[in-house]
Amino acid sequence: MDDFSQLMISVSGVRGLLHNGFDPETILRFSRAYASVIEGDRVVVGRDSRPSGVFIESLLNAALLATGKNVLSLGIVPTPTVKAVVNALELNSGVIVTASHNPLEWNAFKFVGKHGFFFSQKEIDALMDAVNRNSFSPVIYDREVSVKPSYDLTKLHIESVLSRVDVIAIRGKKFKVALDAVNGAGSILVPEFLELLGCEVYKLHCKPDGIFPRPPEPTESALVATGEFVRDQNVDIGFALDPDADRLVVLTPKKGALSEEYTLPLSLMSILKNHIGKPKVVVNESTSFINDRVVKAYGGTTIRSKVGEANVVESMIANKAVFGGEGNGGVIDPKINSYGRDSLAGIAHILNLMAMEDKSIDDLHDQLPGLFMTKTKFSRQGKSIDGIYESIKGLFPDGKVSLIDGLRIEWESGWIHARPSNTEPIIRIIAEATSQVELEEIIKKVETTIS
Repeated sequence: MDDFSQLMISVSGVRGLLHNGFDPETILRFSRAYASVIEGDRVVVGRDSRPSGVFIESLLNAALLATGKNVLSLGIVPTPTVKAVVNALELNSGVIVTASHNPLEWNAFKFVGKHGFFFSQKEIDALMDAVNRNSFSPVIYDREVSVKPSYDLTKLHIESVLSRVDVIAIRGKKFKVALDAVNGAGSILVPEFLELLGCEVYKLHCKPDGIFPRPPEPTESALVATGEFVRDQNVDIGFALDPDADRLVVLTPKKGALSEEYTLPLSLMSILKNHIGKPKVVVNESTSFINDRVVKAYGGTTIRSKVGEANVVESMIANKAVFGGEGNGGVIDPKINSYGRDSLAGIAHILNLMAMEDKSIDDLHDQLPGLFMTKTKFSRQGKSIDGIYESIKGLFPDGKVSLIDGLRIEWESGWIHARPSNTEPIIRIIAEATSQVELEEIIKKVETTIS
């Protein structure tokens, strides 16, 4: 069995540094394995704008063609678009060549299966078995195959998003929208989408050359200049993306970049306003309880899942949830073809909310509770995870305990989530409270106990 320790391999795909692990030989090997384990004769392929994506997609396509597969090449498109096209065409497979928010020297494969869902652990295990055994399908040399440029299929994604909102109402507002696509996968399709919604688009970093002009992860600190652009252009709202455009951050004229934790509750307010019945919404264990308060206001229930898009989606299906997502700016609408984190879904729902309420994004944000949340980490060198968990439990004896993903303890005014790192001897701590004072007290207690 070969050593792939330099790679990050999970249900999110396979990811690595191009000069240290994710080299052309390894890329071709994973491509041949993927071509060998999938069903059907058509595969949807898309990529983000990284320069390395061109040669990686070429290696991938070669492996697919060699096994008799036809490739529908979407070009540079968001991750959710590939998923949506696979689902809409009722195909069995797709691949996105993207390293998401990692720096330029990284790249990756995100593998998609039936219904546009990311590979399950079982499917990843089958892929890795083929990789480790060098067990690949034989070359087929007597079948006509092709790589067909298929950007026009992106309309299947756009149409499914538009069907979820009041397009006429949004168009009537003629919103001025700033977009920072970090020169990534959303640079072309997202402006087109906004224009279909009648928006006047002010583009920032929308040249898909893969040269990221700011840190690729759209955090508040990375979007200071984008916030200034939003204010200077006198727009109604701003949106910022990560390189593969599955995550979304909102910017307002007065406040600049909001925490990515606000993307989901703002989207929820759009979908729940006209919902009939008692909605169920799924978020992961590390997502802000602002969502719980929004859902409760509409008579609904919030369900917590393990961290990770695949886990949220699995729980949404099991619980027949009307909506879901993650606090990293990931909005999941089950009635959109992508059925995963989708920046287009978040954009549509937030513009829909602004149109329905006839309120500015700043006013809508002011309706939500303040965010007092921190993400930190502590060394666990020489300490057992179980011992750390027991120590933390002792700090919050009256809290509700969940062990589905590390340790999560929740009480009326706050919560804490502790998870060990899979790659470092550290434990990650995420905590939230209803005030900054209480948040600082929580972290101080944990720091004293772990230290």
